[in-house]
Amino acid sequence: MRRINIAGIIALLIVMAAPCWCQNGSDGKSVSKKTLDNGLIVIVKPEQGSGLVAIAAMVKVGVGQESIQTAGLGNFVSRLLLASTRAKSAEKVASAADAAGGNIGSEWERDLTSIRTVTSSSGFDRTMNLIGECLAEANFEPKWVEHGRKDLLAYIRSQSADPFDRAYSDMRQLLYEDNGYRRPKSVSERAISLATPQDLKQFFAMYYPPNNIVLSIVGDVTAEHAFERTRRAFAGVVARKLPIDRGVPDESLDKPKSQISEVNSNTAYLLTGWLAPAAGSADYAAMAVAANALGGGKGSLMFREMRQRQGIGYEIGVIYPKLRYQSHIVAYVITDPFKDAKPKVSAQDTLQAAQNALMKLVDKLKSEQLSAEELQRAKGYAIGAYSLEHQRILNRAVLLGWAETIGLGYAFNQQYSDIIGAVTAADVQHAAKKYFTNCATVMLSPKQN
Repeated sequence: MRRINIAGIIALLIVMAAPCWCQNGSDGKSVSKKTLDNGLIVIVKPEQGSGLVAIAAMVKVGVGQESIQTAGLGNFVSRLLLASTRAKSAEKVASAADAAGGNIGSEWERDLTSIRTVTSSSGFDRTMNLIGECLAEANFEPKWVEHGRKDLLAYIRSQSADPFDRAYSDMRQLLYEDNGYRRPKSVSERAISLATPQDLKQFFAMYYPPNNIVLSIVGDVTAEHAFERTRRAFAGVVARKLPIDRGVPDESLDKPKSQISEVNSNTAYLLTGWLAPAAGSADYAAMAVAANALGGGKGSLMFREMRQRQGIGYEIGVIYPKLRYQSHIVAYVITDPFKDAKPKVSAQDTLQAAQNALMKLVDKLKSEQLSAEELQRAKGYAIGAYSLEHQRILNRAVLLGWAETIGLGYAFNQQYSDIIGAVTAADVQHAAKKYFTNCATVMLSPKQN
């Protein structure tokens, strides 16, 4: 989990009137969408003159779609998509990627799996052929399965060693009861240890037909050429019956929950979380503004009141992921409990003081409307942060495909600033009252000698 201080850059973007991705000519009017005969959805956004093309293939399966029985298999499959195909060995796949002029990688995410790359305009056709082959004919050879198993288990164990990742994982387990987003790493580790090549092939056959894929293409290519090359790359690949998507019902936190643990560190961590609306919810925009008013940037309530005035924490902020199903908001404070500590004040006391200060700010959001200045700052921060995500051509392809894949529609990218901009102070207060109710709290404090 990376926590990046982008407040200064975002402040500059707030001063600028328009979101940067619109300035790059990425407005929705130039985006074309086509559904091929086999159900594959293709979205193309031409950006002439760069000589580059970004391709993001999104498969509609992620952590949120996994059951307790299959938890971990999707991650395993995603790491082997580019290992080899029925027609190409691993060496030939790597050689084909090099010949196309681009590095190709795969990602396993909360709501989807992706293959993504940036290639040259001249290498676009070859890259499309390679992506089509990997998504249609991935081959799970036993030797690559064992190699992938070793790498993935090492990755999971290294992530578990990071205190913040550990606290965030614990938080999700407190917030959710029956949702893939809560999966503990130990569940995935067990499934990955036991998975056979046949298990991976069955998972691939179930979730990777073309009618479960969105292909997003952004760059120096015409829509007509992109559609035709995609059709050729997936020629002969037929649609198949998909698993029934029953969705994931919203849950509620009936009472506050807490977990207190120790960590081998001089740093203490406080995470406080609430269940929050999905990205497609009518309440999403108001809650996004509320989250940014609380902890988004140096003008937020948390930064001004807790860090500047009370000196609590050296790193603070809020996490609110844009998810297909019910999401969550997590406010975090990272502090050195021994710096300037008063006699007989423990690390636990320091974290409790931070929790008390945070809850006062949350109560303020519920009892008082934001001022016009606070509202504008929070909305500008949200828009600026989303703008920053569109700076790179690959990110633009990924975000275009992501919005389509999770059901928002590709136009969400263009509409985002308008959706956030329409939020009123009354909307924020109403959302805060509705969602900032029972919370979950995770505290990690240094072990006592």
